[in-house]
Amino acid sequence: MKDAKPSVHHIGMTSYNFDQTIKFYQEGLGFTIKHMWGRDKQVYMMDMGDGACIEVFEGGQEETPPMGRWLHVAIRTNDIQASYQRAIAAGAKPKLEPTYADILEAKPKPVYMYFAYVIGFDGEEIEFIQELDSEQ
Repeated sequence: MKDAKPSVHHIGMTSYNFDQTIKFYQEGLGFTIKHMWGRDKQVYMMDMGDGACIEVFEGGQEETPPMGRWLHVAIRTNDIQASYQRAIAAGAKPKLEPTYADILEAKPKPVYMYFAYVIGFDGEEIEFIQELDSEQ
């Protein structure tokens, strides 16, 4: 196992006011668009300035929940397998075993990642992620 301190990679949220949210995060918070993709609905990965991001998913026509809607917290790691196994051993429930994804339609360039999901004791989703330089 590689010895590295994990850190937040991104936090995912659903936005029911997508255009206004993107504009607010850019103009009001100074975030920049790192990646964007989507077919039926848009997804923007917005860099907070230190490499950590907010991943904004375009929501439907549902009423906005009173406190917003966070989807998951993503933790950057350089060893997906070890991070996933450690979480499972500590009692997390598996949701998605480590897998690769290539988001070829992402702009300004394709996104390649290795990731996994677990569920914590309060039902929270935790993603382990590693962005890659090319497809695997």
